[in-house]
Amino acid sequence: MAEGIAFDLVKGVLGKLGSTLWDEIGLLRSFKDDADDLRSNFSAIQAVLLDAEERSSAGKETHALRDWLRKLKDAAYDADDLLDEIRTQAALRQQQYPEVLNQHQPAGKVREFLSRANPMHLKFKRKMAHRMKELREKIGKIAKQRHDFGLAEAGPLRQAEFKRPETFSIVDEKTIVGRDDDKEKIVKLLLETSSDHDVTGQQRFDLRAWVCVSTDFDMKMIAKPVISAAGENCALDNSDAVASCLVSIFSQKRFLLVLDDVWNEDQERWEKLKVLFKDGKQGSKILVTTRSEKVAEIMKTVEPHRVKGLSDDDCWTLFKRRAFKEGEENDYPSLVEIGKQIVKKCGGLPLAANALGSMMRFKSRTEVAWSAIRDNEIWSLKEEETILPSLKLSYIQMPSALKQCFAYCSIFPKDYEIDKDDLIRQWIALGFISSHETKTSMEDIGNEYFNDLLWMSFLQDVWNIIQSCSELKGMPRGIGKLVSLQKLPVFVVGKQDHVEYCASISELENLKLVGELWIKGLENVTSPVDAKAANLIEKDLQSLKLEWNVLSAEESMNSVLPVEEIDTVLENLQPHQKLEKLEIEGYGSGKFPSWMMNRIGSCLPNLVQIVLENMPGCSSLPPLGKLPCLKELYICNMPAVTNLGVDKFPALTTLLLGRMPVLREWVTVLMVDDEEGRRERVPIFPRLTSLSLSACPQLRPEPCLPPSVEYLTISRASSENLSLILERTRPPDGVDAAVSLQPPPNMGLRSLAIEGCQQLTCLPESLRSLTSLHSLRIQHCEDLERIEDWLGELSDLQSLFIYWCSSLRYLPAHKMTALEQLRTNDCPLLFNAAGQFVDTSVDHIKEVYVNIREKYKKQMSSSPQEEKAR
Repeated sequence: MAEGIAFDLVKGVLGKLGSTLWDEIGLLRSFKDDADDLRSNFSAIQAVLLDAEERSSAGKETHALRDWLRKLKDAAYDADDLLDEIRTQAALRQQQYPEVLNQHQPAGKVREFLSRANPMHLKFKRKMAHRMKELREKIGKIAKQRHDFGLAEAGPLRQAEFKRPETFSIVDEKTIVGRDDDKEKIVKLLLETSSDHDVTGQQRFDLRAWVCVSTDFDMKMIAKPVISAAGENCALDNSDAVASCLVSIFSQKRFLLVLDDVWNEDQERWEKLKVLFKDGKQGSKILVTTRSEKVAEIMKTVEPHRVKGLSDDDCWTLFKRRAFKEGEENDYPSLVEIGKQIVKKCGGLPLAANALGSMMRFKSRTEVAWSAIRDNEIWSLKEEETILPSLKLSYIQMPSALKQCFAYCSIFPKDYEIDKDDLIRQWIALGFISSHETKTSMEDIGNEYFNDLLWMSFLQDVWNIIQSCSELKGMPRGIGKLVSLQKLPVFVVGKQDHVEYCASISELENLKLVGELWIKGLENVTSPVDAKAANLIEKDLQSLKLEWNVLSAEESMNSVLPVEEIDTVLENLQPHQKLEKLEIEGYGSGKFPSWMMNRIGSCLPNLVQIVLENMPGCSSLPPLGKLPCLKELYICNMPAVTNLGVDKFPALTTLLLGRMPVLREWVTVLMVDDEEGRRERVPIFPRLTSLSLSACPQLRPEPCLPPSVEYLTISRASSENLSLILERTRPPDGVDAAVSLQPPPNMGLRSLAIEGCQQLTCLPESLRSLTSLHSLRIQHCEDLERIEDWLGELSDLQSLFIYWCSSLRYLPAHKMTALEQLRTNDCPLLFNAAGQFVDTSVDHIKEVYVNIREKYKKQMSSSPQEEKAR
């Protein structure tokens, strides 16, 4: 996997040679001349390196070319070491003489000072000049030898061919293709010989555990996930204790144990391990996956199930998902044909299809580029090659920077779980990532590299291996001693009766946490002093969630502290000023802390999102309009709040109000005096575009909904409440919208969703005025019987979605001449027994999607329309 490293190595050296540092630190003139020659030779070599490395990767290089590449890499490493040594020396001098080496001193004065101030400096310069001269002579010889191999120079297009997709998205690995029969056979095998025919597959087994075995067939390694799945504790440093623990766990239990990717061919080791499972209940299963016929022969008790390669059609499905954006393949029929020819070379392997598809996603959409991959000579590699041609070709086509980063991953053992952030830091430390050509940070570039390797199937995401944390009762005592810990997404405060082994919230004090933190179980905090000791104000968090466990607005919170001390707990949990997201749930007091009241603007100046949920005791809200950067606001289940106040929200774009039974006053426009003393109307929510209202039966926007709203969702509203809100999408009578509000209210409302509105039999007439509506979604309105013909008057309506409206009998689709998309789900009365729409036509609509579950299909044939037709 060394191919491709030389190109990026040379590129890195050229970047360092182009630095202005060499002028600033005053090296000898001869050094600069040699460095210029070195840069020139490296540039000439770089122009042919891509061709040289492609030949090497494809197995077409001669012995001489292989030797030339080796010498080049050795020389490039020497150059990199030399330049790093000089940069380090310069950094040391900056620390020794900070009063001289600053941005205000001329470069000439700095050089003069260094020569006078440190007699060793001249000796160092001479030493570096001598080494540079030797290096320049070595690279000069290597550069001349490039002509001996007939290498082609790479033009700018060839080097810039790699392009990331416009948006990054990892395909869901759960979307399996072509394995339905395999799955059915394996499940049938696992569930046979069981007498429990009335339970599901999961219920048949008392214990289920999965172990990635790989080459390490060790009892302790296998025991660890099994013991964890069983919820037991066992010292893993003692083999006898581990064996006894496993026997106890499996005894009289029906278990399913999956041993994945087994390579052990030592039958004696398997026999010793198998003894530990013998006391399991009848119907227990051990499922082994392996690529070794010998392993299967040793471990089998039934005939092995051999997974065959995918069909070409299934491989094409995988390839197409990666190579094209959704629907894009229709624009490139010639590339589809070439792609199907490439897929036939995958040998039915899903990994090969995914890797090749990911690679083609970054290729230019030309027949030349795609045909070059199809016709590449690497497909003719001998079968005894240990690397699949498809994967090797994907690696060859990988950008050189990615090759270097991926090749480094070879130092990790097979099936090793690599920490993403740690790996990126190692890449940076080794000089594999450089940001000298862009303002993007090296961490962000490393993150892009990692995601690209993940997308191309060279790395596998294993985030979902973390399990069994949902029942966590508290954090282990002593967690505060992990002073280097930076990421701790969840901290659970344990109950008083768990104090012997659960950590107090005060153990957060010395942890330098960054990123996100969710503190659960705050009702278990025994003292406000402990909350103060958590020292959240000094932690560089971006996201913070504070959660008290409160079951409902009617039930009092089971806190160990009186209400007045709960106030102090939240007061003492003040976060850092850089916080961007804050969520508070279940807070039982009616008083917000000072950092959320009069000091909120200075304490949380960078907050962009806030969530307030389940606070039965709060009758008013903090002055959230004083948050200058607030873009998203979610307020849910605050049953005592009656109004939203009159603060202006200058940056708010998204607002959700839910389960607010007494919320009534909502002023959206203020009357103010202009500079000349005249009264004018000013919107309180000038940037609000997305609004969701759920179960707010008394809400009355005054005088109308915010003018800027484009996306509106109304759910769990009565028909009267729904009608009133839709009426408020325009100014009330007597208000001249064109004069008083700019722009006019809701002239830009593009999307409306009506959800869960019971007793709604027909749509309100007020919807008729929404002439700019592009999309309408109606769902879970089970009493809705008909949609009136006037809906066809909405000439901009392009998309209509109707879901789970089981009483709906009439839909005037033929009246909606502009409609391009119609989707229905479980609306049986709209159709006859043949599945055709009744009393309307949909022939003019480009996309029509219909889904009716089996339990509703009987209603289709017994609908009044069908009875009439009979």
